[in-house]
This record gives sequence, structure tokens and C-alpha cells, in this order.
Amino acid sequence: MNTILGKDEQKLREDVFTANLILFWLKANYILTNKRITGHTPNTLFGIIPLGKSQISQPLKTVASISSSTEFHFMRLIIGLALLIVGIMMMGSSFIIAIIIAIFGLVNLLNCYTAIFYITNNAGESTGYEISILEKDKVQALVNEINTTIADL
Repeated sequence: MNTILGKDEQKLREDVFTANLILFWLKANYILTNKRITGHTPNTLFGIIPLGKSQISQPLKTVASISSSTEFHFMRLIIGLALLIVGIMMMGSSFIIAIIIAIFGLVNLLNCYTAIFYITNNAGESTGYEISILEKDKVQALVNEINTTIADL
């Protein structure tokens, strides 16, 4: 990511994450400087069709807290199982449509468990950024470094 730094701004850390297990080539990129957190996360439709990206740029002085967690999305599991079962049951009648439905189901199943980090601003508004569960340790390391940087302000 090509981030333009402001006057007296220094890059402290840059991390690239896989945002989606299926679309592994779509990357989320976050940069921590001594003044702000900036970056982007790819947006997808139904977890499989890429549709642009979400940008973030938040001054560290407005960050009240940052935390990370893992989340299980029950609705993704239910929808994924339903689509996968329907796709398998349709294999005999319409193979191409059955494969497409089964793929949508599999995508939902693989992305039902994710790592998320939340940035809470001084007004108490929290924004979450979803990352692949495989990147959980990298997310925690980024959160720890941001917390340390905020504490040193």
C-alpha cells in the first residue's frame, strides 16, 4: 500500500493480512505510524465476489482502545450448510448450478470463524475489521503494538 506520510510522521509497522480463506489473493493492509492507523480491507459480495475496499485512517489521539477477538458467525454456518446440502442434492439434475450453489455454501462454511480487531474512538463508537482466522496471531501482534503506541502518547 502506498501511504503518503505527513510532516514528522514515521511508519512504525505495516501488516498484510489474508481477509478471506477462499479469496486468498485479496489482502487487507494496515499501517501504524506514530500519528495514525491507516489501511484498507477488501469488500466482497456473498464472501466470494470482490467489490472494492474499505479504507481506514484514524489519528491515534482519537483512539480510546483497540482489541481483538475471534468470532463464530452462526448464520454463515447455517447458510453454508443449507447451500452445500442443496448443491449436493441437485448434482443429478443440473450439475453446473449445483456446483455454483455448493461453492457458495463452502465459502460460507470456511468463513464462519474469523479474527476481528475493533477500534473504539473517544466517542465510544467501535468499528470492526474482519481478517481470516489463520492470521489471528498477526492480528494480536498488531493490536499489541497499537496499544503500546497509544500508551506512549
